[in-house]
This record gives sequence, C-alpha cells and structure tokens, in this order.
Amino acid sequence: MDNDDLKVVDNAEVNAQTEDFLNLESLVKTYAAKVAGLEKEMRDKSQMLTDALENDVVYHEQAEKVKEANKLKSATKQQILKSPNLAEISERIKEIKFDLQEGKAILSDYLQQYQKQTGANQIELDNGEILEIVSVVKLVKKSSRS
Repeated sequence: MDNDDLKVVDNAEVNAQTEDFLNLESLVKTYAAKVAGLEKEMRDKSQMLTDALENDVVYHEQAEKVKEANKLKSATKQQILKSPNLAEISERIKEIKFDLQEGKAILSDYLQQYQKQTGANQIELDNGEILEIVSVVKLVKKSSRS
C-alpha cells in the first residue's frame, strides 16, 4: 500500500468513527429529552393527584390530624434527646453519617484510579469477597457559574 491508500483507509475509519459519534450523540440527546419529558409528566400527574387528595374533605381532615400528631411526636423526641446519653448518641450518629459520606466519596475516587490503572471492573477484598466496580453517570444542568 502506498500513502494514498493509507489516507483512504484512514479517512474511511475517521468517517466511521465520526458517524458512530454523531449517532451516539443523537441517542444521548433523544433519551435525555425522553427522560425530561417523563419527569415533567410525572411531576404534573403527581401534582394532579396531590390536588385531588387535598380537595377531598375526609383526606384533608386526616392529613391535619397527622400533622398534629407529627408535631407532638417531634416535640416529644426533642425532649427525650435532651438527656445527655441520647444527645451524645445522636451527635455521634451525625458524625458517623458525615464520615461515611466522606469515606464513600474518597473510595469512589480511589476506585476510579484503580480501574484506570488496571482496566479491571472487579476487586477482591482481603476477606476474599469479590466486588464489582460500578460507575454511575448522569446528566445534570450546568451551573451558570462555570
């Protein structure tokens, strides 16, 4: 093969890759629009259902009773949590939740690095358990600050 033949092959490969990319981009946009439409429909239907329930006299009365009961329950809980032992446990739970969230974020970063370096989608723990590495990817609106 001479240089002209290589250019034809390279151009064909580039064209195929470009077409594949454009098809993929089109699929992403199509499904993003579909998901957005379904989310809007779900919000609208949920609001209709909520409105219908709120307009029902019996339901509305029961909901008010529940609100009152929840207020009483919350006040009782706050009173009980004032005891030193329970206040300490409650504070420790908050600390653990924070540490857990932070640990999961750090683990996620390390797993991404591990996956990039090894190409593996699994990791065996010290206890012999094999876990699969799963990535979560989603679309979010770009902030106006960027």
